Amino acid sequence: MSKLSKDQFKQAKIFLKSKARKLECTLFEFEFENGSKENVLKQLKPYQNEDGGFGNGLEPDFRCKESSALATAIGLHYLSRIGIDETNEMVKKAVHYLLNTFNKEKMGWQIVPKEVETAPRAIWWNYNENWEWGNPSAEIIGLLHHYKGLVSAEFLDDVTKYAIDYVNHLNKYEHHELLSFLKMSEKLPDKEYNLISNKLRDMVKASITDEPEKWDSYCLLPIQVVNSPRSQYHNLFTDIIPINLNYLVMKQTKDGYWEPTWSWGQFEEEWETAKEEWRGWLTLEYLRILNSFNHMEVKNTICN
Repeated sequence: MSKLSKDQFKQAKIFLKSKARKLECTLFEFEFENGSKENVLKQLKPYQNEDGGFGNGLEPDFRCKESSALATAIGLHYLSRIGIDETNEMVKKAVHYLLNTFNKEKMGWQIVPKEVETAPRAIWWNYNENWEWGNPSAEIIGLLHHYKGLVSAEFLDDVTKYAIDYVNHLNKYEHHELLSFLKMSEKLPDKEYNLISNKLRDMVKASITDEPEKWDSYCLLPIQVVNSPRSQYHNLFTDIIPINLNYLVMKQTKDGYWEPTWSWGQFEEEWETAKEEWRGWLTLEYLRILNSFNHMEVKNTICN
């Protein structure tokens, strides 16, 4: 077991505080240094638009200022992660945006707006109306359960039933969509979760890449699903998780960050900015995972 050393943690911390976005920096401080929620909120606020949705490059791979369902889901995940409840105005505005942009015919949300094509972006964010339904509609449904006091019970019941039926009838799996299902499942009541639990286990087993020689490519790593020992799926990958954690430790660069395994294929100058932002995002995420498994030499880190 090759734990992240104290020096490696120090280098990650230096990178986050000097090179990452202020948002990831304040999240690091909140989660590892007893930092304040208020500082996180201050850094998240500029990403929220007047219509209540989030945009403005919150998801680094598309840079349009306009609101999108995906960026709004990300914003609400940040808010829920730091314990912000439904009395908060940022939450209220974001939920209002989602309810206003719900597509009744498709029973979900269009992942990004047409305006995405007016800004630098990864090639896979070229506008296309034929997205897999679950990304990000499923995780949005989970977030609406989390903030259910702002949503009508009838609406929430309808979209949840649709999601459960959709999951149980899938026979082709896409890993980004799966991650959205997993995020949804974490916030569902037990009764609803139990209706899809077996199918999710099948999807997880079929989608995770458990061959270490393939991990340098763009794929679904075991720790992206089993991100803590408390994961529902930990027992499926007991043998491979330690190997994946060691792989994470090995892949940290000498400057403290983790490198994305993808590139845009266009807008190369803007990609350099996005790549630096992803380095910060990945570094914080991997520190969280390593910490959750006690796979760091640094002791007594605070994870809220």
